[in-house]
Amino acid sequence: MTKILNRGGVDITFLGHSGFIFEKDGHKIAVDPFLTNAPMATRKAEDIIVDDILVTHGHADHIGDSISIAQKNDITITTTFEVARYCQSQGAKAFGVPVGVEQLFSWGKAIFRPAVHCGLLPDNTPFNIATGIIFDFGSIKIYHMGDTAINLDFKLVKEIYKPDMALIPIGGRVNMDIEQAALAAEWLGVKTVVPIHYDLFTQGPVNPQDFQKRLAEKNSGIECVIMEP
Repeated sequence: MTKILNRGGVDITFLGHSGFIFEKDGHKIAVDPFLTNAPMATRKAEDIIVDDILVTHGHADHIGDSISIAQKNDITITTTFEVARYCQSQGAKAFGVPVGVEQLFSWGKAIFRPAVHCGLLPDNTPFNIATGIIFDFGSIKIYHMGDTAINLDFKLVKEIYKPDMALIPIGGRVNMDIEQAALAAEWLGVKTVVPIHYDLFTQGPVNPQDFQKRLAEKNSGIECVIMEP
């Protein structure tokens, strides 16, 4: 397994579950940093130093430790409107953004795309929409797919944004299973995928190596990198 992956000049660190840190040119960006009581996590929230946090949607395993990390680092959480309002109610700086519109950062762009998923915030109020996020660093576009069922927006993402890499859920109970994720990777036209979200909320054990094997069986030419925290 790979601990740190470099693609397009971006160092990609897996935090476990669906959490990552991207680092390029001195900028560090966390996405969905779920660490406290997370089965795969090897780091503590208080040790995370980043410049930005982006959150795909309002489930506790994706908001994770965003609030405490944002407070410690005095930074802003960028996410959807309902999730931003929740984070603000918990004492964090947060900025709500519309889906499908480019958001500019010092390190590049982020585009929130709709995900087919739904649920409740940690305070049991519903969030309106879940998302995936395309991180455009100029040298590489990385699509963190969040939690999602398979859907045809992936083909639109390929046509418009042309991502190079996808961080793709394979757990199968609350998002895509291995077969659907393999098809989604083909629809996206990405060169590289990293499987995520296979350690919690599954129906039985899910092995990322099975996903890797399925892509190989399909002769897709897609590189599958299995990462460890």
